[in-house]
Amino acid sequence: MDSGHLPDDPACWLNQVVERYQRPLLAYAARMLGGDLEAAQDAVQETFLRLCRVPPGALEDRIAAWLFAVCRSRVIDMQRTQTKEPRATARFAQDPPADPAPDPATACQEADRASQLAKWIAQLAPGQQEVLRLRLDAGLSYREIAEATGCSVGSVGSQLHDAIRQLRRASLQA
Repeated sequence: MDSGHLPDDPACWLNQVVERYQRPLLAYAARMLGGDLEAAQDAVQETFLRLCRVPPGALEDRIAAWLFAVCRSRVIDMQRTQTKEPRATARFAQDPPADPAPDPATACQEADRASQLAKWIAQLAPGQQEVLRLRLDAGLSYREIAEATGCSVGSVGSQLHDAIRQLRRASLQA
C-alpha cells in the first residue's frame, strides 16, 4: 500500500493507514514510555484521531513522518503531565517472538542477544536511541525521521552513524 496515495474512498484510505502504521507507532510509543503499553495505546489512538481531523489528501507522501511526529508530540505531552515517574528513555519493551513455538535453545540464544542489544541501545544518547528506533523499527527514511523529530536530515544521519558505530564497538568488545 502506498499510504501517500489517496484512494477514491477516504475511509478505505484511513483503514489502510491504520493497518500499516498502528504496530510501528505502538512499538515506538511503548519504548518512549518505558514499556507502558496502555499509555502507548492512548498515544497512538490520539494520533489516529488527529489524522481523522486532517483533510483527506492533505498529507500526501509525508504520512509516515506526520504520524510519528504527532505520536512523538503526544508521548512527550504525556510524559510532562506524568507525576508518578520522570521521562523514561532507556527502557525498551521487547517484541514478542515471531514464531509462537521456537526451539527452546534457539529462543534462549535469541533472547540473550536481544537482551544484550537492548542494554547496548540503552547506553546510547536518547536522541540516538530515538532515531535508531525510527529507522529500524518504523522503517522511516532520514527525511521522515527529520520531520518527525524536528532535526535536520544531516543531524539524523550523524546520530544514526554514531549510534551504529557505538553498537558495533560494544559488540566487538563483548
